[in-house]
Amino acid sequence: MTDQAPVDVRRMVLLRRPPQRVWKALRDEAQEVGAWMDGIESVRCVERSDDEPGVVSTVHEWRAANALPGPLASRVDGSALTWIERARWDTDALESRWRVESQLLGNGLSAVGRTWLTPAMGGRGTRLQFEVTAHVAPGALGPLARGRIKDGIREAAAMILAKSLQDLAEGVDAYLEGIENDG
Repeated sequence: MTDQAPVDVRRMVLLRRPPQRVWKALRDEAQEVGAWMDGIESVRCVERSDDEPGVVSTVHEWRAANALPGPLASRVDGSALTWIERARWDTDALESRWRVESQLLGNGLSAVGRTWLTPAMGGRGTRLQFEVTAHVAPGALGPLARGRIKDGIREAAAMILAKSLQDLAEGVDAYLEGIENDG
């Protein structure tokens, strides 16, 4: 299956917004949330379908802003900073299961995960929780897939995933704060 052990990342973030509002932002307003996220250039909804009552499937294309230093930025193809997220949203459970396919490593990096929300702060807040497992396709790292370098790459992937999930939570919070202040 893979020449690397999966990277497991779990995060929990508290938001001072009710669960249903956070849910709506995550599921229905990803493009708007992306605009409030550092490091995200754009989010585009490619596909959306109502599969059954309370269950929605979405496909989003995420594009990271190229924040690499000048000489390195010119060597990185912009499509390498793009990933496709395929999600199934279960409103009754306030849970989403998703898969991300990245252009990085020649399409060799993917992840599966789960996002779920539970009430917090007496129902006035939300406990936003994430679980993700990343996979590196066989051969995607070439000669770097051996020894200590392999472990370093796995640890770096775990840190990037954790940071991305934290950024998403902060983007939701900033977006909701922004629209509340405008309203």
